[in-house]
Amino acid sequence: MLCGSPWHLCDHVFFIIHMETESHWILGRLNIEERRVYMYNSLSTAMKDSAAIKACQPFAVLLPHFFALFDEFKKENKPVCLDPFEVVKVDGLPQQTSNDCGCFVASFAEYFIDMKSIPPIFDVEKHRDRLAVLFYKYARMKEVEFIDSEDEALPKGPKKNLS
Repeated sequence: MLCGSPWHLCDHVFFIIHMETESHWILGRLNIEERRVYMYNSLSTAMKDSAAIKACQPFAVLLPHFFALFDEFKKENKPVCLDPFEVVKVDGLPQQTSNDCGCFVASFAEYFIDMKSIPPIFDVEKHRDRLAVLFYKYARMKEVEFIDSEDEALPKGPKKNLS
């Protein structure tokens, strides 16, 4: 789906979470139908998992209120429920051995989008190199074809008052 699609048409929404106290990034995946936030943590220990679940809690609590506020439940004729979403830790993920959480987060999202299972053995060097090449190719394409991202484009003038 394209960015900006109505939430009630989405099955899953990805978001990254910075665990400031741990200096670590994790991936969150909201499953709207199941009312769950799945947590992908590449640095899993009992203490890190506890901190990661704690970092997911604000999303789990606030998102139902967000959906109710913007009538997302009514668009699908679902009852409004303000109970927090359940936070679920995804087990069996490859674990990082150095500061590579960004590469793990991007790769976990990519595996899910491609509907592939995340392999237990993860060659982080290969993934990091592949991501670097993809970002470079994307930047070159934008440069050659004179493409601006929305946040890079010049601001549009004020809207005209039609009254």
